[in-house]
Amino acid sequence: MRKLKSNIGWLVHKSDYNREYLRKRYNKTANTISNWCTGKSYPSPPELWDLAELLEVKVDDLYEWSENT
Repeated sequence: MRKLKSNIGWLVHKSDYNREYLRKRYNKTANTISNWCTGKSYPSPPELWDLAELLEVKVDDLYEWSENT
């Protein structure tokens, strides 16, 4: 079975931004941002597009498929 894996945490880590900045930008709790970074929950479509632009990546780069074994 395939599973969607979040790359958001890694992309934020290598960017000039941090989770606190994302928390304030999207008016979310620290727990919500952590969940985005780990793939436990997902940003809304407008937030995905904005996040991709902020991190200078394509929306497709925020997630990847992985095989769940």
